[in-house]
Amino acid sequence: HPFRYEPNPILQPLNQQDPLKGENLDLAMTKDEVLVQVGEGVCAVKTLTKNHLYCEPPPQQPTPTTNGNKREGSDSLPEFIVSLQLAVCRAARHHRP
Repeated sequence: HPFRYEPNPILQPLNQQDPLKGENLDLAMTKDEVLVQVGEGVCAVKTLTKNHLYCEPPPQQPTPTTNGNKREGSDSLPEFIVSLQLAVCRAARHHRP
């Protein structure tokens, strides 16, 4: 398959009761390739479609972090981060006797 660039997805503001909404959310990745983090916790991805990403948050509110540093003050809520998990495959050469 040829390598293709897909446009960045368009995201709507996050709402606590609804899944993440937007456009073209599934063009560049599948449900199994998505990693969703809430602060230091992982949100289990249940659904990824063109317009919705739904994940089950950790049972307890995770600790907020930014690049490993805890945030303070009014900005102390955990960040919601969606990223693409990349699998690295390596081919090994095997010598036959």
